[in-house]
Amino acid sequence: MFSYELKDIHGFLLLARCGSISRAAAAHGIPKATLSHHLSRLEDALKVELFLRKPRGLELTEAGREYQQHCRAILDSCEAAASAAQSAHSRVEGRVRIVASGEFGTTLLGAAAHRVALQNPHLDFDLRMTPNDTLLSGQIDFDCMLYVGKPPDSALLCRKLTDVASGVYAAPSLAASFGGLAGPEDLQGLPGAVYHRSGVAEAWALQRGRAQAIARPYERYRVNEYWMAKYFAVEGSAIAYLPDFFVTYEVQSGSLVPLLPEWRSKKTAISLLYPKQRHRNPRLTGLIDTLCVNFHEFIAHPRYALVKR
Repeated sequence: MFSYELKDIHGFLLLARCGSISRAAAAHGIPKATLSHHLSRLEDALKVELFLRKPRGLELTEAGREYQQHCRAILDSCEAAASAAQSAHSRVEGRVRIVASGEFGTTLLGAAAHRVALQNPHLDFDLRMTPNDTLLSGQIDFDCMLYVGKPPDSALLCRKLTDVASGVYAAPSLAASFGGLAGPEDLQGLPGAVYHRSGVAEAWALQRGRAQAIARPYERYRVNEYWMAKYFAVEGSAIAYLPDFFVTYEVQSGSLVPLLPEWRSKKTAISLLYPKQRHRNPRLTGLIDTLCVNFHEFIAHPRYALVKR
């Protein structure tokens, strides 16, 4: 009935998402010749031009944009059909694709995926960490997204996990060397491990009641992930501005103490986002339920074997 195949449609969507054959090939591990073949066969069958070929990549034509909307519905229907078949089957199998911001994804998704994997030995996982500002760029295909911050307006379903606040932390030995700290102004010039997002330093915004302040430490370490900031803090080399849940274990074990514990940041939401067409997918629902039910257990411990020095 058709002179093209479902994989041609899938290839077209990858090209539309990535904007070039080279980027799509690199991102998804598909040879450029294969993607080019999928596109040529599709355009030949439809007898329309789906992309404008430009020096910097591909740009959807009007026909291409219209076709893209319907193609997404086609693949969503295929996903729904597979989910219905699996729901009628006692064994959950396949692959679930999860993305999260690199700040905290490792802490949460690793533990959740491991728990679900133990319960479903035939289920595979594709886990990707990426900066928060690129999660919704349209270039990442996913079943579920862990999002830190206010969820953006979109057609995605949202399930809130919790609200978190941040504070300033230091190793006990380093904290003791500072003496008494009266307020955020006393952090001025202290050695800090400062997180940078897209090249911009994160503001150490603190509040106590109605009072608000910005702490301004000396940037001894400029980092682009919270894990490294926490490392320097635990080693006693710098102070760090970190979310409470991210240092729960370190505080309980005595590796970190809060500085100015009465000064906290505003609360930030952590949510799960996922396409509404997939909310009944058995591969996905198990992971979502596991994250929601066990969230506080996952964040209370780093979930890996610790070796005592």
